[in-house]
Formats: sequence, structure tokens, C-alpha cells
Amino acid sequence: MKHRVVLSRESRTCIEEQIDWFKSDETHGGEALAEKWLQKLHEALAGLGDKPARHAFAPENGRWQRGLELRQMPFRPWKSGVGWRVIYSVDEPQKLVTVIQIRHERRRWLFEEGSDD
Repeated sequence: MKHRVVLSRESRTCIEEQIDWFKSDETHGGEALAEKWLQKLHEALAGLGDKPARHAFAPENGRWQRGLELRQMPFRPWKSGVGWRVIYSVDEPQKLVTVIQIRHERRRWLFEEGSDD
């Protein structure tokens, strides 16, 4: 049975910030790249509901938000370069996937003090 995928407030903020970054300057890709990134993200998130347990545990699992089992889905919308980590939890009885954050791969782990946020 397919899981429902929901975005936390924090993950929606992450998406908005990334879109704003793309749009902020044509050297970052501008409006067109922002729209393409968002479309690819929606496609990836739609697939997350099929088999959320297929993705590995996040490095944050057991070290940040200890009450949650944290997994991560790599999100690489481009053929080259770095990507993002979609950090999420799964509530199996509710058949619910909650996306907690979407973080660029180069950012520090969530449990690290003094993160680059």
C-alpha cells in the first residue's frame, strides 16, 4: 500500500529558500531552473510514497530528533554536480511519510553544533 507524503513546515521553508536562491540571479539559473528543480523534486517526492524503507538511514538517525527513525533519499536532479538530501520519517501504521528537511549535500549534519544554517 502506498504511503501518503506530507511536507513539514521546515521542509517547505527549505524548498522556498532554494527556489529563491535560483531566482535571485541568472547565474544561479534564474526562474527557469527554479521551475525545473521544483518539478523534479515533486516527481522524486511522489515516488517516495511507494517504498520509503528502500532508502538508507540518515546520518542524523539516533542523533537528532531521537524519537524519530530518520531516513534520507538522495535527490540529484542534474546529471552532474552535488545534490540534496531529503530527510524524512515513516509512520508505518498510518502509512505516512513526513519530509522533515531538504538539505544540500554540502551542509553539515543536523546534529552538529553550530551548523551552517
